[in-house]
Amino acid sequence: MKKIKFFSVLVLGLACNLLIGAVHAQSEEKDISVWLKPNMDKAFKPIVSIETWATYSSQEKDEDHEYANRNDTQIRRFRAGAQGQPYWFLGYSFQLQLDRLGQDGYSSTKGSYGGIDVWNAYITAKLLKNSDLLNVHAGYFWAATSRQFNTSPWAVSGFDKTRACWYLRSFSTGKGNGIESGIGLGGFKNWNGFGINYRIGVYEPKAFENPDYASQLLTGRLMFSFGEPEQTKYNYMLSGNQWRNRKGVSVAVGGSNQNNGYLNESLYFNQTKTYGGDVAIDYVGLHIDGEYYKMSRTADGYDDFKGTEGHLCVSYNLIIGNKYLEPTITYDYYEGEGPKELFKQIGNDETWDLGVNWYLNKDKLKMSAHYILQSGSAASRVGDYAGLALQFRL
Repeated sequence: MKKIKFFSVLVLGLACNLLIGAVHAQSEEKDISVWLKPNMDKAFKPIVSIETWATYSSQEKDEDHEYANRNDTQIRRFRAGAQGQPYWFLGYSFQLQLDRLGQDGYSSTKGSYGGIDVWNAYITAKLLKNSDLLNVHAGYFWAATSRQFNTSPWAVSGFDKTRACWYLRSFSTGKGNGIESGIGLGGFKNWNGFGINYRIGVYEPKAFENPDYASQLLTGRLMFSFGEPEQTKYNYMLSGNQWRNRKGVSVAVGGSNQNNGYLNESLYFNQTKTYGGDVAIDYVGLHIDGEYYKMSRTADGYDDFKGTEGHLCVSYNLIIGNKYLEPTITYDYYEGEGPKELFKQIGNDETWDLGVNWYLNKDKLKMSAHYILQSGSAASRVGDYAGLALQFRL
């Protein structure tokens, strides 16, 4: 804990020094107060995002019981907060969440309502005025490694983010959303037909905290783009739908590592690590993305846990009446082997998601109709469901 606080202060101090140096080198203003004057037009932007689901679950069962088919309506996601960039070198984002409100606990959709909670809260310091290569993030944000991990749920083509990536997020951070407190560095640089995009970070997963070890989680992701880039302006999260504007390929590798973490009062692990790669291919309306990640955990006196997760998504954007219609199919899977003491989700999990998305105002106003088939033994129970969704973002 002390080390990460020291590291945070050190990095932020370095950021401040670099910023001051950048000011002297790049600004022709003699009065520092002019440089520090906030841009009120960009200082505050409210965030309101709502996604409602109407589903029909069927064939839901566990080892002991078969559940009745059922309809369910819920607020799948509700986010409220603000973001802004009052200075060219400093931005922020803060959101509260009220997800899965009204969910039927016996439906085939996963998760449960947990009340109002902080979704994210972090600041971003831009270290170079005329470049997106160096950006420091500090606060409560995604410990992202893979493509699906690093893509907003509002931007995916599937009905929801993949179940397979939920296992990766839960395994590496102890939380299904993969958001934790930490500090990181990220950025990108595009040349003519080639680009790089990177993120590195150090986090403090609360699920693994203990008095004997610092148990810091280290993460990293490095992406190369060929042809047209995915992003033209730096954003911590990936862009998702390219709206028929890109011809390019992105290839990335990523991973995480954490030593000596707490699992329960009598068990610490020696090492937890993840590693893998992902790809995204865009050719006008065609989009293909996928990832493949390995997970492992070791502890004295136990066999090793080993896991694998991955997905493949294919979608196509059609323009009909100045709106985007996107038929899509996603396959994802997870497999975990080893003692449940090291990771509870032992077994396999497989999902097929077939559907169509209608973008009335890109991802600001979106309607979806999907059918999801789920099977496997890793989850406590599995079942299929048909779903309709309406997504609105201010």
